[in-house]
Amino acid sequence: MKNLGKILLFPFALGFLAPAAVDAGGGDHSGHRDQHSAHGHSGDASPSTMIMGKTTFILGGVDGVTSMGTSKDETTLNYDIKLMGMTRFTGKDMLMTAIRSGNFAMMDPFGMSGAARLDTGFNSSNNLELHKAFYRFPLSDDVQVTFGPKLRQDDLLGVWPSTYPSDPILFVLNQAGANDTYSKKMGAGAGITWSNDRLVASALFVSEDANDASKGFLQDNGRDHVTTQLAFVDDSYTLALAYTNADSANTDGSANANDYTSYGISGTYKFSNDSSPIPSSINAGYGWKNPDKVDDNSNIEDGNTWTVGAMWNDAFRDGNNLGLAIGTAETHRDDSGYDDPLAWEAFYEVAINDSVTITPAVFNIEKNGADDVSGALVKTTFNF
Repeated sequence: MKNLGKILLFPFALGFLAPAAVDAGGGDHSGHRDQHSAHGHSGDASPSTMIMGKTTFILGGVDGVTSMGTSKDETTLNYDIKLMGMTRFTGKDMLMTAIRSGNFAMMDPFGMSGAARLDTGFNSSNNLELHKAFYRFPLSDDVQVTFGPKLRQDDLLGVWPSTYPSDPILFVLNQAGANDTYSKKMGAGAGITWSNDRLVASALFVSEDANDASKGFLQDNGRDHVTTQLAFVDDSYTLALAYTNADSANTDGSANANDYTSYGISGTYKFSNDSSPIPSSINAGYGWKNPDKVDDNSNIEDGNTWTVGAMWNDAFRDGNNLGLAIGTAETHRDDSGYDDPLAWEAFYEVAINDSVTITPAVFNIEKNGADDVSGALVKTTFNF
């Protein structure tokens, strides 16, 4: 990380010197994820496919991470590439097929099991992998069904109850504050969403072992996650209540941190005055986790999570966004001797044009019994 301070200065300067970006990243970020539209034009009965892509480069590093006696504080350059094909057969349905490739080593700081896991920290060892495959169709004007062999929990939700962030950095701060409820697990799954004016209700499940004939889905020896959500969506705010029951396939009745029920309340409020120091939106969420069986000796206890985030759209320049967030770095256990886990991040998203953004960010992570992890990065994103 020795030269990263100099690297971070470049995007800030570029944000003011680059040609003005027209409507790049400065649009209206709604807390209501529009899962109920068909991603297409009604009345278009002939099959059609839209291909979208996103390529992300991450240049960054951390301090405070050691693995098996080896320091992990050198600056790295990684990538994440996603190609998404959205096919419509009736004009009201959508088949999503996405492939992805990335080279974030699992145990490196930014990797999926790393001390500073990034939302883009995907690893496929430089191979292309099927990332998502699911189909969405309407049962009626108010009811929509989604199912598929490979998807993520939030693909099945009718509402994502947060407008933070516009450009994700730390994974732990991108779970609407209820990290165990909105776990974003991957697997096979299905969900149904009902919407009526401003009220949206969803029920869904995700099974991590559905492709294993010895385990299947929604069985005692498979890892399953069942979620329900009720949300109220207004022009200026979104409020959602959610519940998740998680089963780790633990069949011997012993305490397991992955067998739990959890509850979450999350919401966002958008302010109308974008020209003042007041944020464009405030987002907050809180979650409760109750393990099926508590074992203090194994640190399996009731716990909670929370996150507060703020966005300033068109910050300092049209099209650029500023974001700040703070929250729990992991589930906070109900233990009086437990150090409070805390994470925070700050980023500034610079729109070069409609398709390219450069985002410098800094962050810090504190967890019980571990060294503090501080880091910085520059994220370059290409949308096409």
